[in-house]
Amino acid sequence: MGGFGWYRFTVRIPAGDTPTSLLLAPTVSSYEVFVDGNLVGRRGPFPPKTLPSSEFNFHLFPLTEAGSHADRTLEVALRMWHAPIWASYVGGGPLSPGHMAGDPELLRSEQQHHYVQRSLKFVDAYSYSIITTLVGFAILCLFLMRPAEREYLWFACLLLAQSANNVLYIGDQIFAWLPEPVYDLADAALVAVMICASLLFFSRVLEIRVGNLGHIALVLAALSPPASVLYWPQWASPATSASIQIACLLPAMLWILFTLMRGAVRGNLDARLLLLPTVLDLGFYFADNLAIVMAQAGLTDLPSMRIFEVPLPLPPFKLQTGTVFHLIFLLALLVFLIRRFSLARRQEERMAGEFEAARQVQQMLLPDEQDQCPGFHVESIYRPADQVGGDFFQQIADGHGGTLIVVGDVSGKGLPAAMIVSVLVGAIRSEASHGAEPATMLASLNDRMMGRSHGGFVTCLAAHLSADGLLTIANAGHLPPYLNGEEVATLGSLPLGLMSDARYDEFTVQIAAGDHLTFVSDGVVEAQSRTGELLGFERTRQLSSQSAEAIAGAAQEFGQEDDITVVTVEFTGVPCHGEAGETSETSTAHRPATA
Repeated sequence: MGGFGWYRFTVRIPAGDTPTSLLLAPTVSSYEVFVDGNLVGRRGPFPPKTLPSSEFNFHLFPLTEAGSHADRTLEVALRMWHAPIWASYVGGGPLSPGHMAGDPELLRSEQQHHYVQRSLKFVDAYSYSIITTLVGFAILCLFLMRPAEREYLWFACLLLAQSANNVLYIGDQIFAWLPEPVYDLADAALVAVMICASLLFFSRVLEIRVGNLGHIALVLAALSPPASVLYWPQWASPATSASIQIACLLPAMLWILFTLMRGAVRGNLDARLLLLPTVLDLGFYFADNLAIVMAQAGLTDLPSMRIFEVPLPLPPFKLQTGTVFHLIFLLALLVFLIRRFSLARRQEERMAGEFEAARQVQQMLLPDEQDQCPGFHVESIYRPADQVGGDFFQQIADGHGGTLIVVGDVSGKGLPAAMIVSVLVGAIRSEASHGAEPATMLASLNDRMMGRSHGGFVTCLAAHLSADGLLTIANAGHLPPYLNGEEVATLGSLPLGLMSDARYDEFTVQIAAGDHLTFVSDGVVEAQSRTGELLGFERTRQLSSQSAEAIAGAAQEFGQEDDITVVTVEFTGVPCHGEAGETSETSTAHRPATA
């Protein structure tokens, strides 16, 4: 029954000149202390404030002041207010014996003794909070280093919410920080975060889609906090509110357990490792809260039903059963994550070895000294954005004093792009050995790419420079070259690998001794600064008269986002064509397209 009530008793004070005080045991009711009709202190809220706070500490109140006085008897009255929220399942008045009267200093020592004794009951929860906080932030750092692996994020959320909930529990039990409904709402919110994070964590690590049922479970869990305080506006009894909260959380808990059991039956080692600790942890939570609901409903006595809340001796402290299950669960998750991280590390090392092998192969495919031709000074730079890249270029002497230059870019990155590069370089060298013209070269490469690009494509430009300075170009969607700092207006065609029987036009330009020709990949033009600004075509044109090393360095310094390839050719001229230093006028012509 809620409302106001009075407790009265007398205290006999012997004659003397020392002050006396009254030490009262914990009570969940709010109360005022009157000594001989005078108010000497109070604890807890009174109407119109109707939100009770759980109060489990001993409190000290003055009875008499210092000074000589005769033997006398004092009448002490306690005016108590028991909140209706408590009334349905917690009786009013003191929770335990231990009231004392006497010397203030001795009682203060006794009060401190009770405070320390009660605080020691929560050493395990306090220690567990510290552990979960440290581990939670460590796991969060792992997520920040590996943001693609979201299981670290959900695990960190689970641990940090668990830590916060323990801190909230300790604060409520020792310091009575929050009114009880506010505490229940905060507790329910943190529990909902833990359950939702657990579901998402297990979904990730077991590689199971959440699906419609999982999403429904998440929504219900997210709705559980308001359900826990339906008793606050008196829309439901405390037992009904707690029952609705558990019912909202139950689908998510069942989803987790079913997913683990199914994985364990199918031989998943991770599921087998995590199944028992998860059953213990979630099962204890459900059983403990079910016992509380039954006590709130008046079906049983609260202490006798909380059969799992049995402290285990761990001298000089005691360990609560719930904390033991939390530690087992945490240990299993840490073992799992260490194993997972170790496997991922081994996989990364294996991939790094494969990338290094691919990088070495790509280096072997780059042109070497023997391909240099008299009459041309060729400089080339290749700087992949990663260990291996999708750019390629070849410079091959034609055996007649001229040279063939092929520059291209495979869409995509990593090993798939590098493998296609290897195929293309082999095809380029094969076709060049037969004296293929640029258009014929591109047509042949397009045939090789059909069916191998897997939805991607390849931009490519083939250019042949004859000994007398005739430049013949065929372009398949690649950036046009620059001649003496100006873009050469080539005829573009579709990139390789998009359409069979594609036709490629040839474009000819007569260059003179001293002319400077520059080929670049889109990694130069698309270099991006920290503010998002691109290097762009105009800056690339201005740089095109510089050396390959300078152009690539400028693009890298601006902000490399993609593979960078730069090939520069300086035509030094051939002595048999006019006198040294003589420069001819530049002329252009088009050749028919080649299919």
